[in-house]
Amino acid sequence: MVSGSEYKRVCRNCLRFEPIAENIGNCRLDGKQVNAEDSCENFCREVELLNNSDGWFVLAGFRAAGPFQYLEEIDHVSVAEQLGVEAKEVFKAKMRAYRSPSTPINVDDGLIELDNLTIHPIFNGLAKKVHPAIGVVDDIAYVGVHLPCIVSSKGEAKERELPFLITSDRKKILCNQEVLNRLKWKLEYRVVSLENRWSLESIEAFLNGTAKADPASVYRMVKKAWETYIEFEDPAVYDFLTLWTIGTYFFHLFNAYPYVYIGGLKRTGKTKVLTVASLMCFNAIFSNNLSTSAIFRLIQSGRCTLLMDETEKLANKERASELRNLLLSGYKRGAKVYRTEKTSKERLVPEAFEVYSPKMIANIRGIEDVLEDRCITLIMKRGKNKQILNSEPQVNDPLWQEIRNGLYLLYLTYFGEVSELTELYVYSGKDIAERELELWKPIFILAKFFDSTFPHTSQGSESSLYSLMVEFARQKVREKQIENMTETGEYILVQTLLKIVNENRYYKVKEIKDSMATYFDEEQRWLTTAWVGRALRRLGFTEKRRVGTGYEYLIKTQAVQDLAERLGIKPQEEGQTQQAERVESPLIKACRQPALTEENFRLVLGKIREACRVKSYITTEELEHQTGLNRDGLLEILNALEKEGKILQYHQGCWKLAS
Repeated sequence: MVSGSEYKRVCRNCLRFEPIAENIGNCRLDGKQVNAEDSCENFCREVELLNNSDGWFVLAGFRAAGPFQYLEEIDHVSVAEQLGVEAKEVFKAKMRAYRSPSTPINVDDGLIELDNLTIHPIFNGLAKKVHPAIGVVDDIAYVGVHLPCIVSSKGEAKERELPFLITSDRKKILCNQEVLNRLKWKLEYRVVSLENRWSLESIEAFLNGTAKADPASVYRMVKKAWETYIEFEDPAVYDFLTLWTIGTYFFHLFNAYPYVYIGGLKRTGKTKVLTVASLMCFNAIFSNNLSTSAIFRLIQSGRCTLLMDETEKLANKERASELRNLLLSGYKRGAKVYRTEKTSKERLVPEAFEVYSPKMIANIRGIEDVLEDRCITLIMKRGKNKQILNSEPQVNDPLWQEIRNGLYLLYLTYFGEVSELTELYVYSGKDIAERELELWKPIFILAKFFDSTFPHTSQGSESSLYSLMVEFARQKVREKQIENMTETGEYILVQTLLKIVNENRYYKVKEIKDSMATYFDEEQRWLTTAWVGRALRRLGFTEKRRVGTGYEYLIKTQAVQDLAERLGIKPQEEGQTQQAERVESPLIKACRQPALTEENFRLVLGKIREACRVKSYITTEELEHQTGLNRDGLLEILNALEKEGKILQYHQGCWKLAS
């Protein structure tokens, strides 16, 4: 640049100026056309960011763009066009500003330069992910809704529904990336357009501070709805379903959330249960009118409560397989299922879907054992109360909107208390195994929360909701143990081993079988040395030797005690009589029913043969009704017939003749 006083910093006196015509030339450095009186400052390549009380400014020579309130508002492409510089120079300037000591963002020093792209990795200071449906971030709870808005653009106004987050501190935040950037938030998934289940009037009242949540009132409304339309013999079921329904708004605070399985014969009200649930649960959807891909996306983006009716009618094997994967994984937080998705270029790529959400399943046939372990099972019977039987829930009844309004308010008001209970809760009992406790823990925590809000109960009292749910859980755990007859024999075998194994040595299979037989009043035809040998191997005792015509297994006391602890079987105390042992063990009691006679075996087999002439199978409930046998004795007969190979379990609780 020539340093004359008259022509200082003027292009025509610059060594890089190449004349083309009068007062017009090219800059040899940039290859740009310039006027003779232009200054190099007008074409400065160096971009800087300045922060003052007015905000952020982007400077390039004498030119400036701004102010911007936040760094995130600076769009490097549009600002570069405005200043006449390259977009990557603006991007670099932003990265340098991020690295300034006043900003707690750690930026890697190395830039990755590509043809038209500059990449700069950053390792903290990233925006926090926000779920578009419901969640908690920065100790603020929020719920996603769609609000009608007047949107004005270029003098034209239109009414549109836009997604907002309604927060626990009574704010409404537009789900727009520019707005969320200011909060250092980022949507985790795309917003799905679900029908608003929280009324606009209630939302406005909450934002204005005039709507408040009363936990006791909300609990009573939900419970009353279940009592009005559904008949259960056990009153505790109403409290359980009330807590489970409310929990669909809090489930993301827990590490796991139980499914509910509704079983029973035809016309027992299973579909009505799903209908009532659909009117109260968070973002409830039915699976039977949705494609598989829609179900995955709705659960991921809407955290929907999935309701599945008559799931055995899944004729499409591919759909059945994908829904099974969803069900097996979706009861735990963070669970993902991979599906093959087609891209816009017709390429098939694996894509992960978050599938954690509440789910309720209803059918006649039953569910497989693996899925049943994720469920709390409720078996329905045909009702007797005509008023309840004739009551049908009306979708447009204002009651349902009032209940949902209360549930949304309850969540936004009390999420902190429930979160705190989740962190502090410890179950002190030892009668519910860890796997079962994982399912029941959310119900227990919610029961404790409501006990703390009910003025007439205390958590230590026998009449408290928490005590009621713990006892209900114990009952369900016992039912599951007793009804799982494929494991009952193994349980009694372990009790037998606890009784006779007092030193590490080889034990004769016949000795074990004879000792096990003492737990039964009558001879058990399925209890043979072959069965005992197979059961010992299933339980992990594999070292054996042949002695004469029989076998002996090496059994160690520590291994037996460890196995009993894992199965939740307590050792018998010294001095107990054999009769006392029988009385205390419900598993043994289930196997000692007087119904196990030759006559009853023939009766059950005949009923199965008769039913299979006109249909594929007969259910346990139907057999119980037709034979008049008690359930425990019937199940033992069915188990014995299955072991003899005379019948097969077509599906859980469904029986047919062996071919």
